Amino acid sequence: MLEAFRARLLGPDAGEALRRLADATTPALTDRVAALLGRTVAERPETAGHLAAYVDRRLDRDPAPRAVLLPLVTRLLDDGPEPVRAALAGVLAADGTTAGAPLRRGLREHLFAHEQEPAVLDALLHAAARCDGEELRALVQRTGLLLVRTPEGATCFDRGLVDLARHLPGFAARLTGWLGDAPQDWAALVGPSTRRTIEHLAGARVPA
Repeated sequence: MLEAFRARLLGPDAGEALRRLADATTPALTDRVAALLGRTVAERPETAGHLAAYVDRRLDRDPAPRAVLLPLVTRLLDDGPEPVRAALAGVLAADGTTAGAPLRRGLREHLFAHEQEPAVLDALLHAAARCDGEELRALVQRTGLLLVRTPEGATCFDRGLVDLARHLPGFAARLTGWLGDAPQDWAALVGPSTRRTIEHLAGARVPA
């Protein structure tokens, strides 16, 4: 059965095949299905979007079947190729509906605990911009703490903040507000040149 789905996943109706496979998955098959989906995305990275969209809908519409959905997504977050993990990070950044929020938060915590790839964390950062208020601040800060552990990650975080400040209305002003309210919390996360760029975009100067 899985080999038949593999052939369909590599065909033109990959999105529909993925949904049917995920819906038919049982607890005993989660590891094998996760491995199959990972191999498929490695061969066809564009299918990562189909997978993320399916998970997004399923989390909001029907969060009850934890016996399948939770281990399947967890396995993909652990062992899936980078495009899968980045796509999933994009749908786990926000809590979504009230019904699906607890499961999303649990999966997001798993991602925070295990992910190290800058590209995946950058996808999380950009998706987190959909959130509001203190939730947004906490997500940006936690993502930054993970990214700045390496020079590559620190550069990625600076670049991501500038990109969001430039293209997301209101983000630059929010960020300068956070920097001004708690400079000690952000000093190790935001580089001086990035800080100046964000101040310029916000039209405000943050006290040093």
